[in-house]
Amino acid sequence: DKDTAAKLYKEAVQTEAASEKEKELAESYAKMKPKQAAAILENMTADLDTVVHILEAMSAQDRGEIMGEMNAAFAAKITKKMTS
Repeated sequence: DKDTAAKLYKEAVQTEAASEKEKELAESYAKMKPKQAAAILENMTADLDTVVHILEAMSAQDRGEIMGEMNAAFAAKITKKMTS
């Protein structure tokens, strides 16, 4: 029906907007020094899903350089979330 279609469209637009925001954030973090980006992302412990989405929006090289600077336990936790 019309209401359901409108609701689905709104959700799709919101999802696309969130995805664009994560891509922008990923670009910003990729431009930082890996150690600096890692330190900021490690402090986002209350929102690991956002950290995962930001890292997934990066190239494998940028992601690897940043994760290489992270605390090993935090990087392992993020890796586990990325694979589930």
